[in-house]
Amino acid sequence: MPITRTTGVLITLLLAAACGSTPGGPPDIVVDRSACSHCTMLISEPRYAAAYEAPGADAKVFDDIGCLLQAAQKESATGLRYWFHDGNDGTWIDGDPVFVVSPEFRTPMAGGIIAYRDGAGAEQAAGAHRGRVVRSLPELIKEKGERK
Repeated sequence: MPITRTTGVLITLLLAAACGSTPGGPPDIVVDRSACSHCTMLISEPRYAAAYEAPGADAKVFDDIGCLLQAAQKESATGLRYWFHDGNDGTWIDGDPVFVVSPEFRTPMAGGIIAYRDGAGAEQAAGAHRGRVVRSLPELIKEKGERK
């Protein structure tokens, strides 16, 4: 059965929608297909992936929280909305995560940062991996900006 132009357009739109983001939610990441918006490396370990979205713009995905922080420092838009994967269960965190920074974390771009939904999970990970807890994203951004 030949594909008509209308059918082809419909298929293209459906595929594009499937690769986008959930309205009001975090973007979809296709393992080994979605590229980091900062370093362009394919995202192969979703546990370390993160994303942000500027008002009125498409969400940007990152393979490492360190890449997200570097990109966010260059972002001219204000009011960014952030998403991080929880280090315990791998689901998206929409809100205020707690971060653990550890040289023992072998993240894709050596950022060494993992997000946790709650302080208890972060404290446990910090203890197990000789890490330290950073209680908020603004604190993490400030800290990483000062270490340039």
